[in-house]
Amino acid sequence: MQPVLEEQPTCLKSAGKNIVDLLGKSYVLELLYFLFNHDKPVRFNELKHKLSITATTLSRRLEEFVHSGLVTREVFAEVPARVEYSLSKKGESLGPVLGHLFEWVENNKF
Repeated sequence: MQPVLEEQPTCLKSAGKNIVDLLGKSYVLELLYFLFNHDKPVRFNELKHKLSITATTLSRRLEEFVHSGLVTREVFAEVPARVEYSLSKKGESLGPVLGHLFEWVENNKF
């Protein structure tokens, strides 16, 4: 008789683990907070200066956000090139989730 395979909960599946791992990386929460509080797209250097983050780290985080679908990257055909970043619909939907998480942290005195 074959053993019954139980389906893993979402948090243990690859996609669930990936987003939790991403949220734990340096400057991720700061970047998301900044983007949540801006109504318009922002440029790379604005993020770099406002958050005092190195170009390498910022580039990696933005690349990870774009890959995961949390942020959209728009390149304009100008000289010099102009690139703007903004939250995608998926990224915007993460805001209330993070809000509840931090409310829970505050209520439980972490």
